[in-house]
Amino acid sequence: MGGRTVSPGGALLRSSRLFSMPKPLPEPQSTNLHMSDHKSPTMTRQYPQHQSVTTPLSSREKGDWGFKRPFPLKSTMTTSTPLIRVKQVDAIESVTDFASAADYTLSLEKFQELRVSLSIPKENERATSTARTDIWRKSVFEEDMDFTDFRKGRADDKRWKFQGPWLARLTEGEFIQYLDKSVRPKRAHFRWLLKERLAESLNTKAAQEALDKGEEAPPKINPWDISKEQFIDFVRSLRSDRATLYGLVSKFLDLAPLGHPVGILQTLISTGENAAAESPYGKAGPPPSHPSAGISYLRTNAYMENHPVYGPQGRHTPVLARVVSPRRNVSLAKLGVGGFIADTPPGDNEFTGRNQRRGLNKKVLDGIQHIDTTTYGGAKAYVEPVTATVDPSGKVVLQLRDTTSESQLLARESKGQEQVYTGERRAPKMDTGDDAWRSDRVADELLEDDSASQSEKDVLGSSSSYGLDQKQ
Repeated sequence: MGGRTVSPGGALLRSSRLFSMPKPLPEPQSTNLHMSDHKSPTMTRQYPQHQSVTTPLSSREKGDWGFKRPFPLKSTMTTSTPLIRVKQVDAIESVTDFASAADYTLSLEKFQELRVSLSIPKENERATSTARTDIWRKSVFEEDMDFTDFRKGRADDKRWKFQGPWLARLTEGEFIQYLDKSVRPKRAHFRWLLKERLAESLNTKAAQEALDKGEEAPPKINPWDISKEQFIDFVRSLRSDRATLYGLVSKFLDLAPLGHPVGILQTLISTGENAAAESPYGKAGPPPSHPSAGISYLRTNAYMENHPVYGPQGRHTPVLARVVSPRRNVSLAKLGVGGFIADTPPGDNEFTGRNQRRGLNKKVLDGIQHIDTTTYGGAKAYVEPVTATVDPSGKVVLQLRDTTSESQLLARESKGQEQVYTGERRAPKMDTGDDAWRSDRVADELLEDDSASQSEKDVLGSSSSYGLDQKQ
């Protein structure tokens, strides 16, 4: 039998861009409780919510972008970045609401030019500076990190996707709604699960006692044979052992991991299958998508750059960063790198101001202590991106480190701002002895002079000079 035929209307819908547009992503969740007080409808979100659309020049000249109606040429032909995002295909005013999508698209291109790999976030990443400067981070594409199914028997569940929510991110109303719709209907199932655990524990204990006494194992206890008093005592013991109870509840509801609600002693005692899972997303929460966010597929930054003139380089090529916000009290200054905001590199450098306290001659960069209003375009400095992570709100967090003076010199030389070799270039001297002999030889061949042929016969070391060509 042949393939199933498709109606003309179905074929049109399959090839139509109008029906292939995905739904917009929801509003990014805020990690700050007071973020809503400073939110603007035109502010740049942590991630794009609409798909970026482009079209060839031949179609753009006609206003054809593959949608219901043509777009105005005045706004689509006068831009050097023909990229749009459609907010509403058919609004109530019978127009197509669209805007430019060059901001997110160009930021993605700049980020990929940095050649930065995505890594797993660390718990104390913002607490100490040593963790932030660690270049040997685990990639998000490692086998023990990049999986979504639950692996039974493993206490270190490091998944990034869960069926249940992250409870610390829910508001009061969302938490009550989750209890009413998802938790309370499963109460009977969870109580039966606890009875199975209790029956298994009693059978194991009875079998061990019989083995110690040298007797036969008693008959097994079924979950329906457990009395009400035994079950109540078991529940009370679980409430005192919060680590085991948390492990049972999180596995039953498949909740995103949280920090352990107990001390280190109970955490070490509670081991095995009922133990709470250790996860790198326990403190801040899992990301809303894959930890790489689809912006980079590099697994490591352990590669060496080879300069065409100076050979292999010990450090990567630095990038120019702009000081966006000065330092405020304990908060670090903010730098703009390729369209992303990052903290200043830690350590004793021109961004922290620790050099002056230690008596070093390195000057603090303008714009770090206060707003720089004298430099055109703002103060800039070279930094080296090391790695990046994606936080629970979908924001890309870049980790930077200070670069060397040699790397900065090579970066400026590639842009024509510096010159390493300042001496005059001299042409090497050529030995013209062989060239003169070759010129005479070419002239003799062209003139076919007899003297030239005679000179060929009188060549030293030839067969004729030794008398080998003469007949005996």
